Amino acid sequence: MQSLAKFAMRSPLHAIGVSVLAASLPLLAWLSASVVALVALSQGFRAGANVFLWTLIPMGIGFHYTSDPTSITLVISVFLLALALRNRFSWEQVLVFASCITLIGTFLFYNIASTVFDQLIDIYNQILPGTDGIPALEDKELVKIMIAGYSVMFYFFSIAVLSLARWWQSCLYNPTGFGSEFHSLRLPPFVSMAAVLAVIFCLVFVDRLGIWAPFVGSPLFIAGLGLVHWTFEAAKISNFWLIGFYMGLFLFFQLFFPVLTSIAIIDSFFDLRSRFKFSNKE
Repeated sequence: MQSLAKFAMRSPLHAIGVSVLAASLPLLAWLSASVVALVALSQGFRAGANVFLWTLIPMGIGFHYTSDPTSITLVISVFLLALALRNRFSWEQVLVFASCITLIGTFLFYNIASTVFDQLIDIYNQILPGTDGIPALEDKELVKIMIAGYSVMFYFFSIAVLSLARWWQSCLYNPTGFGSEFHSLRLPPFVSMAAVLAVIFCLVFVDRLGIWAPFVGSPLFIAGLGLVHWTFEAAKISNFWLIGFYMGLFLFFQLFFPVLTSIAIIDSFFDLRSRFKFSNKE
C-alpha cells in the first residue's frame, strides 16, 4: 500500500491515473477516495481538487447506471475531511465534522437511491423472514433501520479511508506522525457530554430514535479505539494481540461498541493516559 501511495505522489498525472482507475473498478471507490485525500493532505486544495474533479468522471458514469451515489458522497466526504485536517482541524473536530457530513450523505442516499432501497427491501422480504429467529418487519420500519445502518457504515468508512490517507502521508513524509495523532485522540468533555445526552434522548424515544444511538456514539467509539491503540503501544503489547482484538471486535461488535464508548467517555473527563503509566522495562 505504501508503494501505491509513493507511486501516486510522483506527479499529478500519477495521482489522477491511480484515482480514476480505482474509481472505474468495482468496489475500489475507497481507494480512489484515499488517493484524493492523500493529495489534499499533502499538497492542499488546488492539487486535491484537480484529482477530485477527474475522479468524479468515472464515478458519475457509475452513478448513471446504478443510481447509487455512495461512491460520490464518499469521495466528497473524505476530500472535505482531508482539507479540514490539513487546515489544522484536530482529529476530535474532524470526528464531529464527519458526523455532520454523514447526515447529509445519508439524506442524499435516501432521496436519490430509492431504487436501491426497493431492491434491498425485496431481498429482505424474500429471504430473511424465512430464517429462524428473524422477525418480519414492515417496509417503513425496515427503511428506518437501513437508513440508520447506512449512516453508521458511511461514517466508519469515511474515517477509515481518511485514516488510510493520513497513514500514507505519515509514511511518506512524517514517520510515526499518524500513530501519535491517533494514540492521543481524546474527545473534549463537552463533546462527550453532548453525545451522551443525544444517546439518552435516542433511548428514551426508542420507538422512533433508538436505532440512531449507534451513530450518535460513533465518534466516542473511534476515540475508544485510539485509547486501545495507545494502551497496546505504551504497554509494549505484541501486534498479535491487537489483531486478536480486532477479530473480537468484528465478531462481537454489539458487545465491544458500548464498552469502548463508555471507556472513551471516562477518558474524556479523567484523561486516562495521564493516570496510567506503563514501565518500558522488558
